[in-house]
Amino acid sequence: MNWTRCFNRPAFIALLALLLSGCFDEVAAPLQVGVKAPPFVLELIAGGQATMKAPHGNGHVITFMSSWCPCSNESIPLIKDAHQRYGERDITFLLVGIQDPESKFEAFVEKWQLPFPAGYDADNKIARAYGVSAPPTTIFVDRQGLVKRVFYGNIKDKEGEFLEWTNELL
Repeated sequence: MNWTRCFNRPAFIALLALLLSGCFDEVAAPLQVGVKAPPFVLELIAGGQATMKAPHGNGHVITFMSSWCPCSNESIPLIKDAHQRYGERDITFLLVGIQDPESKFEAFVEKWQLPFPAGYDADNKIARAYGVSAPPTTIFVDRQGLVKRVFYGNIKDKEGEFLEWTNELL
């Protein structure tokens, strides 16, 4: 008997889609420019906490990354450079680890010797609140606590723009 005659391709695809849909975490809708940045408290790898709450006072560059992601690794030197340029000028930089075992993210932070805080989003609560589904994603928050810009992808691809976007937070 030819098994392809009994094979119902549309039904199989529908079943496969249904099964796979349960494999992914629920992600909030992408964060919209102009909305208030969601509040959060993040435990930092070096100890202490980073908080996002109103009023903000400083601009914020929040980047969600993973150790296994090539684009995350390529973006780190540019974020460090931006921190060196703007970190003393009322802009707070924060790295948030996602989609990674905590120990690997901690090793990633140690490897890059980050001059700014980093923490691990263990339950992806912050990532969901910010609509982040993949690393790297960078959120720019102005001094009033409003989302100024959201960038998905490798910062290396937008090096000049990244520095401009950071400067806009001053």
